[in-house]
Amino acid sequence: MVADKVKELEQENILLKAQVEELQNICGTNASAPMNCEYCKNFIQHYIKVEMQYSPVCSGHCAAGRRMKARRTDETCKAFIRKAYGKNYI
Repeated sequence: MVADKVKELEQENILLKAQVEELQNICGTNASAPMNCEYCKNFIQHYIKVEMQYSPVCSGHCAAGRRMKARRTDETCKAFIRKAYGKNYI
């Protein structure tokens, strides 16, 4: 009786490990996001205040180098550095 339950739990554990690995490939460090400015470490998002809250707009600026250059979220520049998301943010 107990041995059967242990076998079931071991099988479930194997399935869960496979699912976790698949999710890490999709969302973790192996995820491939486009090289758009919104995914860049140097990109600073602009916001607009609507009533009592702030909402992101489709623009921002690049903080790479000395000069800040206005950018849209779908653009890419030579200073692109992919943002690193830690496990605490998932």
